Amino acid sequence: MRRGAAFVAILRKDLLLMTRDGMFIALTVLAVTTFVALYYLLPSEVQPGFTLGIRGVELRSVFEQLAAEQDEPVPVVFYEDDESLRAAVEERQLDVGISFPAEMLRAIADNEQATVTVFVTPALPVEYRDAVHTIVREIAFALAGHELPVSEPDEETVVVGPDIGAVPLRDRMRPLYAFMVLIMEAIALGSLISAEIQQKTLSAIVVTPARASDVLLSKGVVGTFVAFTEAAIVLLIIRGFGPSPGLVLFALLLGAILVTGIAMIAGSAGKDLWSTMVIGIVMLIPLAIPAFSSLFPGTVAGWVRVIPSYGLVAAISAASIYGAGWAETALDLAMLAGWCTVCGMIGMAILRRRISAL
Repeated sequence: MRRGAAFVAILRKDLLLMTRDGMFIALTVLAVTTFVALYYLLPSEVQPGFTLGIRGVELRSVFEQLAAEQDEPVPVVFYEDDESLRAAVEERQLDVGISFPAEMLRAIADNEQATVTVFVTPALPVEYRDAVHTIVREIAFALAGHELPVSEPDEETVVVGPDIGAVPLRDRMRPLYAFMVLIMEAIALGSLISAEIQQKTLSAIVVTPARASDVLLSKGVVGTFVAFTEAAIVLLIIRGFGPSPGLVLFALLLGAILVTGIAMIAGSAGKDLWSTMVIGIVMLIPLAIPAFSSLFPGTVAGWVRVIPSYGLVAAISAASIYGAGWAETALDLAMLAGWCTVCGMIGMAILRRRISAL
């Protein structure tokens, strides 16, 4: 009974310290407000590949015909002269501007050569520039009244794996939001542990009826609870649970256990507040790699899958964005649970040794 009362007292003390810690409050407010604001400021729809400007109002009917033949037509804006078209590209209102000479229709009718000027922004990918050349060629054939010199085959696009290109950037960032909140809470917990070690608070506790195991368990419970709660609140506000909220919450719980173990390691190893923060950040930065990799389409490199946080990111992405269930994410969750066990045991062992050495 005395052991239970000692644990409850330590638990209450840790919660009280965290709610009174200025750094913890600041990081919490910063994390919630920043990520929620960023989510709602980013576009809610996938933007088109590029915006096209055309000098040559007389070609409007040709473009309308070409657009009608496309499943996803490129947005087109028409300009009266080259100066306004070029200015629009320079001011980044357009990604591409194509200037057709006024005598182009006559030149094509007389079978003469005409020069078309293309304005592009410096950041436009090379593959988009190649697409512009194709557009100019198709327009030339259309103006001449000829079909393309080859017959176009029927095509069918098959997306192998999740179609991440069709997901808005702000939704692809959901795992990043959740993980960054967990990181901030881990840094706060590590700083709290370091402060208690430096102030000899922990050494004073273990000479009471409480034991080192009570301290370790309290730190683990408080750290996991706070990190999990903050991350869950952020995902709730940005509607990040998807059709499988239970799965996402379970993944967040495992992620909170993971970063709590790392916070114990950093808090035990640091000699002061700043060294603890540096150690924690150095340990946590590699864990953010899977979260950032989820922003970009493509296959994840094999070595990224070995990073402890990969299971957390993969499970949240699959569940909140693509509606995956427990069966599809079982392997990722199992890997994450394994890393939670390893990091949690290492963190408690290092903190226990540090307490014993006080």
